[in-house]
Amino acid sequence: MSQSIKEQLKHWGHYQEHRLCAPLAPEEMPSRDEHPLARAQQYAQATKRNRPPLARDGHDRRTLLGAGAGRVNRNGAALPVALWAVDPIPCTETRTGVSRSSTAAVMVGSPDEYRWIDRAMSDLYRQNIVRALVVLEEFIGRGGQAVRAEAVARKAGVPLTKWQYRKELEKGMAFMEGKRS
Repeated sequence: MSQSIKEQLKHWGHYQEHRLCAPLAPEEMPSRDEHPLARAQQYAQATKRNRPPLARDGHDRRTLLGAGAGRVNRNGAALPVALWAVDPIPCTETRTGVSRSSTAAVMVGSPDEYRWIDRAMSDLYRQNIVRALVVLEEFIGRGGQAVRAEAVARKAGVPLTKWQYRKELEKGMAFMEGKRS
């Protein structure tokens, strides 16, 4: 038993809406033990005075960089580079190996039985962008038809009423039906 065109487009819309979401495996989930604000408070201005003195002030490193850059005085001793050329702020690594979100952007695509819809939608885009946006919004968008008409109007940059939305949807569905057969 074959599905109707609307059922196929609803299934296709579901795949399009969720095509960039794939949940991470539990072992790949980032650790959320330390909140980002707690890490930021380590480096707040008020905590700078309470921080213990550093073992190095960076002079040795700046001198080494100066020697590598060829900065020497008349006696042949290496001169340190300027403070602005070296990061003097003590910090810990805040970047994580994986994304902070629980989902990663992975393109999963459409199943093979809905590839014809992808091809038909690209043909419809080439012929009439507004009509293609209407069909796309009908099966991916949220809200009533008036809300969807406003969304299409924003995307296309043209005024579109609810009545015009319905007419364009009707023509777009006829186009998709023609492409299916």
